[in-house]
Amino acid sequence: MRILFATTALVAASLAGAAHAEDPDLAALKAQIQALQARLDVLERQAAPPTAPPTAAPAAAGTPIATLASKPAVEPIRWENSPRFTDGSGATFKLRGRMSLDAVDSTTERDGLADYHARQFKARQLFLGVEGQTGRWAYRLEGGAVSGGAWGWDDAIIEYKLDKQTSLLAGNQKAASLEGLTSFKSITFMERGAYGDLIDAGYTLALEAVRTGPNWSLWAALQGDSINKADVTGGFDPNQAVERMGATVRATWSPKLSESDRLHLGVWARRRDRGGETGFTYSTAANTAFRPQTASGATLLSTGAVGDSDTTLALEGAWMHRALSLQAEAAQIRVDRIATSLSPTLGGDNFDIVTAYAAASWFPTGETRPYNPNGSFGRIKVAHPLDKGGLGALELAARYDYADLSDMAANTAVAPSLQTGLATAGIYRAVTVGANWYPYSYVRLTGNLTRAKIDNRSIGGAELDADVTVAQARLQVEF
Repeated sequence: MRILFATTALVAASLAGAAHAEDPDLAALKAQIQALQARLDVLERQAAPPTAPPTAAPAAAGTPIATLASKPAVEPIRWENSPRFTDGSGATFKLRGRMSLDAVDSTTERDGLADYHARQFKARQLFLGVEGQTGRWAYRLEGGAVSGGAWGWDDAIIEYKLDKQTSLLAGNQKAASLEGLTSFKSITFMERGAYGDLIDAGYTLALEAVRTGPNWSLWAALQGDSINKADVTGGFDPNQAVERMGATVRATWSPKLSESDRLHLGVWARRRDRGGETGFTYSTAANTAFRPQTASGATLLSTGAVGDSDTTLALEGAWMHRALSLQAEAAQIRVDRIATSLSPTLGGDNFDIVTAYAAASWFPTGETRPYNPNGSFGRIKVAHPLDKGGLGALELAARYDYADLSDMAANTAVAPSLQTGLATAGIYRAVTVGANWYPYSYVRLTGNLTRAKIDNRSIGGAELDADVTVAQARLQVEF
């Protein structure tokens, strides 16, 4: 259209000049064409898309400027060492998993038995899982093989969020202990040690409520047995196929003392009953992952399945000061022992188990252990990873473990030598030193060295004391 008007104007102007420059009719026609051309320019500018947002006129002094907050755009794919997908409604889905490849060398010097040496190269964990959220509902499902065993589930959780602070959860999950609730991927050492073994606060099928605040958390759970366990057939009575039951409550408080200091204090209690299952067993080893028991008799500290029910009271404590972290837990387990009328070899008087640990961690590279509001530690955030020209994060750590099972006494129903677990219900002490190198936040190389000493009682002139040395190394990748 612009070309048509321009051509018309050019022809008209030429004709006007050729006829008479001062002709009034031609001058009027020329003016009309110029007016039409100007109008066309205005229409074209209004129809064209704006090249820049319009600039608002400055407001008068003292006049409030009203602004409309824009809704943030949804990030459809976010990389977290695997993609997290998010749709327009905010629903998410993520594939997750981990691989832990271990090398272990263990030497045990035993009184009354031959010394034992083991070397193992195994996949400690090969796990795959998914997690996601739709509205107030969330889920997490993860399982795999441990140390060459059959497939089993860890997390199998359905969560409903009442609000930003409160969640109701059902499924295979944990409910107690600072070290226990910290993910296996994020604990400082390769294994949780004697304390973690004896309190037995692992995954169980449970109904759980969790409420978190800015520096506190409250937990309550009703618990059964592990989701991986086959149907109960009855431990002592085949007509009593009743699964074990328990209840746990936990509370934590974590004041921020300064910009570089945080304190964690926690307490939890649990009461559980074996139901119709076999009794609870209280045992530990210098290496949780590899216990070649059948080959070596390496169950050096164990009561046997003597617990009819038990009550656990435990304290948690931690202090984080920049790159330094101190952590400790202690627990007393009151064991209600199986009656001798039910099992003369396992029964006896009630007794107490005391167990504790204290650990220290330090990052020469300056990182800080991330603390979660629910009273656990998270994944290390490497300040200078390899792909950014750094050297990764280096962590040095040490831990002391203690466990005392010696309060378990002999019964009078059968000879002490016939009472299961009596000869190995002793005292355990161990020191572990370790180093972790994180080239990236999702990759970790670990080395641990443990020296443990086990003092057992003399039964029939034999005393099964032992000195254990365990050297371990691990390559771990998670996504």
